[in-house]
Amino acid sequence: IRPSIHPTTINCIAEALLLRAKGGKRGDDTVIDIDIGKKDVQPLQIAMNAGTIAFDAIEQRNTAAAMDETTDIFNPGEAQTISGRVVGVVTRMRDLEQTLIEKVNEANWVTKYGEEESFGVLKGECRFAKTGEESGNTAEEVEKELSEMLKLNPLLRMNRAECLLALFIASVEQPTLEKIGQTVSGGSMIDFVDGDRIEVLGVA
Repeated sequence: IRPSIHPTTINCIAEALLLRAKGGKRGDDTVIDIDIGKKDVQPLQIAMNAGTIAFDAIEQRNTAAAMDETTDIFNPGEAQTISGRVVGVVTRMRDLEQTLIEKVNEANWVTKYGEEESFGVLKGECRFAKTGEESGNTAEEVEKELSEMLKLNPLLRMNRAECLLALFIASVEQPTLEKIGQTVSGGSMIDFVDGDRIEVLGVA
């Protein structure tokens, strides 16, 4: 039985969210543009940068596997699936985030019980999506709050990454694979989010 590739993929997406929140600044002071919403950055560059994040994670795993018999290296098919999903999510990130917030807003119980952060979104984002600046905040203020929280809260990043990946697999990957009659390494099962989130997101 092969280990799941989902944790590595989710970690890569979470890293992309953190990088975006930090303006693309990495720990070594280099800058890697990762925000598909920036008008002055080409989508191809975003895709290449997302691919770099995935490649680095795969290399780290393979290096660890070389020193630890209990860790498996990723085979070529798994590496390709991880990279494809990371690039796919990052290049569609703003659209997927908009869909995520819409799904959360449609589920009244999420707001009622204050469970927004379990989906990786903030109350302010959800209010702004519903009422715009009548919510008391501008788009810039909402974005600034999100960036600060993504930097400070690893669990928020992880929850958001999981939901974005689930939406990508359900809305992009599964229909595409079905259309061409192919599969990917590890399959396209969304088994990394709990039942409540699956129901709200409308994925399976």
